[in-house]
Amino acid sequence: MEPSMDEKLQKVIELCEEGDPEMCAFLGKEFYFGWNIPQDLDRAFRYLTTAAKAGDALSQFLLGFMYWSGRGTEPDQDKALEWFLPAAEQGIAEAMYNVAKILLDKDEEKNREEAIQWLVKSSDAGYGAATDMLSDFED
Repeated sequence: MEPSMDEKLQKVIELCEEGDPEMCAFLGKEFYFGWNIPQDLDRAFRYLTTAAKAGDALSQFLLGFMYWSGRGTEPDQDKALEWFLPAAEQGIAEAMYNVAKILLDKDEEKNREEAIQWLVKSSDAGYGAATDMLSDFED
């Protein structure tokens, strides 16, 4: 007899709790988006943190977004940047864009050149909002 969905979920939770970062990434996304299980941002935050620390780019991005938006945790722009940066370095175009936005919000004059570099990378990766934002700097 095949295990039930609840039994499968329990096994994945056990693997994550034992430190399996892939299972934590899977669970974090499931709980964040409410796919197949009820949304639970507290659990999403916990599991995404484990996976992000292990280097999972999408988990890093989602954790950054949680800090940036205050969704499931207190808003913290510095922590958002801490998590968006490694996701951006791993090629997530929206994370690149978000790094640029945070840098500009923090100190546009000081961070302008670095932010533009991130916008160019994001635009080159196909993220349209970065392309649009770059055109604002060309005026």
